[in-house]
Amino acid sequence: MARQSDPFESLRRPVVPLAPSDAFTASLRRRIEQELGMTTTDNRTETELEGTLAMVHLKVADADRAMGFFGGLLAWDAERVAFEGHVSYYTVNTDVTVRILDDPSAPPVRPNYRVARVDLAVEAIRSAGGVITASELTDDGGGWAQGSDDQEVPLLVYRPRGHRASVVPSREPLGEVGLVFIREDAAKAERFYTSVLGWSLVRAHPGSHYFDAVSRVGVFDEAAAFETDVTPSATLFVSVPALTPTLERVTELGGTAGTASHDMGPYYTAMCTDDQGTEFGVMAETLD
Repeated sequence: MARQSDPFESLRRPVVPLAPSDAFTASLRRRIEQELGMTTTDNRTETELEGTLAMVHLKVADADRAMGFFGGLLAWDAERVAFEGHVSYYTVNTDVTVRILDDPSAPPVRPNYRVARVDLAVEAIRSAGGVITASELTDDGGGWAQGSDDQEVPLLVYRPRGHRASVVPSREPLGEVGLVFIREDAAKAERFYTSVLGWSLVRAHPGSHYFDAVSRVGVFDEAAAFETDVTPSATLFVSVPALTPTLERVTELGGTAGTASHDMGPYYTAMCTDDQGTEFGVMAETLD
């Protein structure tokens, strides 16, 4: 007896699985985390994330113009927020959020650190000799507080909370927060940040005056290294795939590109300014 043919055979077509784009995958992950009130953890516990870098504030003259520059240079996507007469852009496609803000009262760079209890962090900052200049605390220990450490380097501590951005990432960034480079007395920095954020500074190599603090944050005791007076400060370095093409793009966009140096471990670095004079550093493991 002849086998009956499957009447649906002619309708069958091979199915090729389609993978979502990297930008969509990253966006979906962030949106799920925000729904659940989570932050990006890379499988680390909340305890391991305590005191780590969560955001960096970068002061500019005109936020809209600056976003055009950094978006063109680093392919950053960002959410625009206007509040109390100032404009901010929060990047939505970077591992560490960068807030570009045009508040003239803000310091050039302010690193933001995540903490579980902001109220306790405020007490620790004051006890260690730091200063709190503004804060909004909640009854459960959340909120934020900003000020400076005992050497007047700006800082902000806050408890991250779920936030759904109105902007969905459309591309992969060409630059990430590479390093917040803090220049100050290392011994004082260790005393302060150990008591406030639980840091343990690790010397890069014997004889070095550079110390790793937490991921993407380092302390350089420039005064000790060069036996000169140094004003404590923080500088934002963005990491890029290659240094030379990035410096060329800085110039194309109207900014100023500094000279490349090979003076930060395996990284080539250069100091740059955007087309409004905002200073930032660029770092890469290769020149081209």
